[in-house]
Amino acid sequence: MILVQNILDLTYLKQMKNSRPLFLLLFLFLCYSVSYSQTFTTGIFSGINFSDIHGQDIGGKWKSKPGPSEGLSLGYTFNKTIGLQTGINFSTVYYEHKNIAYPIYYYDIFPSFSSSDIAQVYYPQSSTMDFSFVRFPVLFTVSIPSTLNFNMRAGVIFSFVQSHNSNPGYYYYYSPGADDFKKNDIGYLFSSGISYPLNERFNLSLNFNYLTGRKKIMDNSTMRHGSSEITMGIDFNFLKKNKPEIHSESESDSLSENISVTYSSGINYSWNSYDTGTEKYSPLFGPSLGFSVNFPLGHGVFFVSGVSFERKGYAMKDSSALFYRYMNTGNQKYLVDTKVITDYAVIPFLISLPIGKHPGIYFNTGPWLGLKLNARTVGIAYNETHIGSVYKITKNVVYDDIEKLINNDDIGWLFSGGVSLSMFNKIKVDLSAQFSAGFKDLFNKSMLSNQEAISSDGQKMSIRTMTFRVGITLPPAKR
Repeated sequence: MILVQNILDLTYLKQMKNSRPLFLLLFLFLCYSVSYSQTFTTGIFSGINFSDIHGQDIGGKWKSKPGPSEGLSLGYTFNKTIGLQTGINFSTVYYEHKNIAYPIYYYDIFPSFSSSDIAQVYYPQSSTMDFSFVRFPVLFTVSIPSTLNFNMRAGVIFSFVQSHNSNPGYYYYYSPGADDFKKNDIGYLFSSGISYPLNERFNLSLNFNYLTGRKKIMDNSTMRHGSSEITMGIDFNFLKKNKPEIHSESESDSLSENISVTYSSGINYSWNSYDTGTEKYSPLFGPSLGFSVNFPLGHGVFFVSGVSFERKGYAMKDSSALFYRYMNTGNQKYLVDTKVITDYAVIPFLISLPIGKHPGIYFNTGPWLGLKLNARTVGIAYNETHIGSVYKITKNVVYDDIEKLINNDDIGWLFSGGVSLSMFNKIKVDLSAQFSAGFKDLFNKSMLSNQEAISSDGQKMSIRTMTFRVGITLPPAKR
């Protein structure tokens, strides 16, 4: 009954709008498929999850802690590309909040002041929350055959809390009871991975999963469940043989035999467009990791799409009333040395064009969509206080969640160029450089205070990124 109520909860339908681009990407894959033999697949998997709480309150740091994950999967493939998957997952997620301990230094203008007057402020033990879940996913799946089969999954996941344990420490104003925590959750699951066929029936798989809950953990808190997973498993295929038309299969092979997947990683060099002087803001380095699927359109032209994890943002170093953006108003001023870090799942829609007569040299351009995964401010901030003849300096360790202040998505345009070098066994090494510009304001102005909105003078802050990547393109599988 609880599961039915959650499915019918219309509030979650509004949240699904952020997943529409993924379903569009799945539709594009579907255009390249025809009626092949249908297959039931079952498998077992086991691995490790890393906690990643969302919507945390300001102050302190939630550590990413490891926990176990395992389960069973059941899938059905309509053809060689598109399918559905469900199953049952068991996992335990451990959250730990680290409090801040820092010294406060007092300096007296009179020589009678001694070093023994240095005070130490100490907050008590860390806060912990442990949750054990039983989860049921409902996922769309996409498979791209190559030397290693590539798999992508996206959908919803229903979670039911089986047990939990909490130590409130200093983080809570009260000790939460058993009835304060929500007993179930619904969220999104995104997954990508590879599989290696051991024989006609068994596949060895490696998957990377990202889970984010939509319900609050407690009514009086903004926190939501979240974690990332790495799992390994073995899949078994139950083949249901159909009799596909020979002409149809041959036609599909001619269309899809050159579809390839490129796995790439690199580094981002990002900065913001806010024009307040270079002395206040500086660029930020971050990782870039993902894959792209290359669809041939003829004459060396490709349509390229996929998903990548991108860390973007900027650094700030100046005197400001805020830790995450420059604001020279307000009573409290800090000497800020912080970084604003935003994590995105980026989906590009690109056209790849060959350049000149040299094979392998290309130019890409097109729009992209970024879905926010995380946003936080980290660093150090000092503030000064005068009390009579005493001058006080306070050091603040900053690790603040700012998810609610950052827009949930971004759109933009990118330009890239590179070269693909053929190596042994038809494997290609791809070297590329990319410039990406976001169009939307980084901050959600509806969540900013009146004072913050006035201080921005109506100017938009967007993100610019230069990315340098190295990729490997595997040859398509023989059809």
